[in-house]
Amino acid sequence: MIISNPPYIPSKDIKNLSKDIINYEPRVALNGGIDGLDLIRKIINMGNYLLKKNGLLVLEIGFNQYGKVSAIMRKYGYREISKEYDYNQNVRCIISTK
Repeated sequence: MIISNPPYIPSKDIKNLSKDIINYEPRVALNGGIDGLDLIRKIINMGNYLLKKNGLLVLEIGFNQYGKVSAIMRKYGYREISKEYDYNQNVRCIISTK
């Protein structure tokens, strides 16, 4: 099982985060690259080598990233099992398997 809460904030959006996030979270824990998906792509790819058959990949994702992350997972042969929503009904976590 791989469980990850990777950095998923697009680089250009970091300056707009609230002060309580910017002042207390290391930038490396926030910056997900140009589209916010750099480390998510790496984790999905590495799962191909690290997960055993039927192993689980659980990823926290950012607001409005579900469609893109889901497409990347399908491209790498993952099958979505479940998704978890935040209080505003945004998908914030994808649970998948190979």
